Amino acid sequence: MPYSVIPVQLDLPTSLKHQCWLHTSRDGHLIGIIAFEGDAPELNWYDLEYLRRRSDEFSVMAFPEYISALIIDLRHLEARLEADVPIFPWRLTEDDCPIRVLVSDEQRAYYSSVFEPAWLAWDLQATLKDMRDFFDMRFH
Repeated sequence: MPYSVIPVQLDLPTSLKHQCWLHTSRDGHLIGIIAFEGDAPELNWYDLEYLRRRSDEFSVMAFPEYISALIIDLRHLEARLEADVPIFPWRLTEDDCPIRVLVSDEQRAYYSSVFEPAWLAWDLQATLKDMRDFFDMRFH
């Protein structure tokens, strides 16, 4: 007699979307950029889980190397995140990898009291330059 199995879905019912990019430093360090967007004024549990899962998945993908730094772009996310929202991937925080949260000018005042101010950024190109400089200083 065969054992029964039930199909399940791992997709989350959320309207949030994301995009990912990679930047390679001079020494071959991969800097990941993940941008979230959504126009909901408040986030539910599924939305928060979506943010957590996508950040974690991106941090452990081998491209063929793992990313050494991460920029989380929240500029197009309407809702404001609380400090306890787990958007920082465990692997990167455990390995002391640089993480920056990219926010818009309108979001800057709010997020300055939510996240570590040194982790906040508002210009992608300047943030990439800072991370490249970090790797240059650390490994040269």
